[in-house]
Amino acid sequence: MVADQAPSRRGRPRDAAIDRAVVDACGELLAEVGREALSREKVARRARVSVMAVYRRFASVEELLVRVASTPLPRRTAPRDTGTLRGDLTDLLRRRIGLLIHPAAVRGAAELLAAAAGSEPVRRSMLVSLAKRREETLEVLRRGAQRGELRGDADLDLIMDMLEGLVYYRLLWRSAPLEVMEIEGVLDAVLQGAAP
Repeated sequence: MVADQAPSRRGRPRDAAIDRAVVDACGELLAEVGREALSREKVARRARVSVMAVYRRFASVEELLVRVASTPLPRRTAPRDTGTLRGDLTDLLRRRIGLLIHPAAVRGAAELLAAAAGSEPVRRSMLVSLAKRREETLEVLRRGAQRGELRGDADLDLIMDMLEGLVYYRLLWRSAPLEVMEIEGVLDAVLQGAAP
């Protein structure tokens, strides 16, 4: 077990490695056992830290879920500029699908959504995290609009919701991740109405 390096009375900072291990362990267990079976004790065992290390950081399982919800999916690189909106969106969607294609990621996302439905703090935290992801997509769409690849009155938020919504709908409700080969057809359907 990793020893907890909680702050001393002089204000020594907590060990960030323990914080990360606890959040990662919570995310893994959420996917494996679901939110109903989640406990701080199980998270401590998975993270290989003392139970007290978890108790000092998180007063409840809900607080753990708030932290997991506020931890964005890894962003490997900034959205690529391929020179065309279609190319940029193809790259972006491929990366999104790659992050969410694993069954554990799908189960974890579904469990976190269910937790958010029953907890306002988890919901608020998830919305902040998703806003960062939305901004990445909007960045790509704004770039396409500046290049004249979209009509001036195109609703970028709506286009983004259609693209992102399809990815998450397919994963969470149909259990059929969007295939990379389907991306072209999706982009044809979504972008055709917004073309100049």
